[in-house]
Amino acid sequence: MFVVGEMKSEVYNGKVTLPKEYQLKKKKIVGKWKDKNTLYLSDSQSALNYTAGKEGTVFEAVIDTNERLRLPPEYEKGRVKIKGCISTVRLLFEV
Repeated sequence: MFVVGEMKSEVYNGKVTLPKEYQLKKKKIVGKWKDKNTLYLSDSQSALNYTAGKEGTVFEAVIDTNERLRLPPEYEKGRVKIKGCISTVRLLFEV
């Protein structure tokens, strides 16, 4: 996976829209929460562990056909900073 760039988005209907340029729906994406407000996504388990740390639970992130990621309800209407960091995508939530 090779993703670069930044954008801001907002959680709407429990989903956040990711940049279409990342083409994440074509890959098997895994995610890991580093803390309450930071989520990392990657297609590589080793890159995810390096960036987000070895602690935490890895889950399979489901990206729908419109490049949207489903999130827990407590993030509704929160702002999100999305940053592509070559092998991972960081989502920083401002709730």
